[in-house]
Amino acid sequence: MRRFLALAVLALTLPLAACFDADVTADFTDREAVRLDAVMTMGADVYQMAASMGEDPCKDGVGTVNADGSYTCAQSDVRTLEALMAEVADPNSDLGMSEGVSMVETPEGYVRVSFDLSDMTADMPSPEERAQMAMMFGDAFVGHAITIRVRGEEIIETSGEIVDDGKTAQLVIPLEDMFSSANPDVPEMFEVVVQPGG
Repeated sequence: MRRFLALAVLALTLPLAACFDADVTADFTDREAVRLDAVMTMGADVYQMAASMGEDPCKDGVGTVNADGSYTCAQSDVRTLEALMAEVADPNSDLGMSEGVSMVETPEGYVRVSFDLSDMTADMPSPEERAQMAMMFGDAFVGHAITIRVRGEEIIETSGEIVDDGKTAQLVIPLEDMFSSANPDVPEMFEVVVQPGG
């Protein structure tokens, strides 16, 4: 997860960052098959610039160059809830999407999921650079976002928004908000308490 978001920040430092979207989903509707999915789509110009810098846009997932020249990187992992929590808690885990994520089961049988987003602001360009990007490309950021979702039988509480009849919590970070002022409008944490499926 942290490496995935670090790549998102890399895309945000490029002049054509508007051609970028990211979607991360943790699905707890079946505790025997909890699914983590992360999908990032770069516009053709962003992909070419990242590749020219020697960056592998999808070293931990499956990359696809689309017909229009855009690039999609998809990562996924399916495990039992118990196995996933053990993997996330393991500091030597090789599950890239677990970096920056914590999961604990509460005494009531819920799962508390926390996403550490602090790296997104720590690695952002300087306030001066963000202001310049906002002036030059502000309108182009509209409609592009980083979205994080947690699904389950029921969302008990969240620091984000509850949608999908109370079964999904989401945090949507529009790129235009990240560059609307000197201080990026990105929370340091996204937290969800979810009731997993049977």
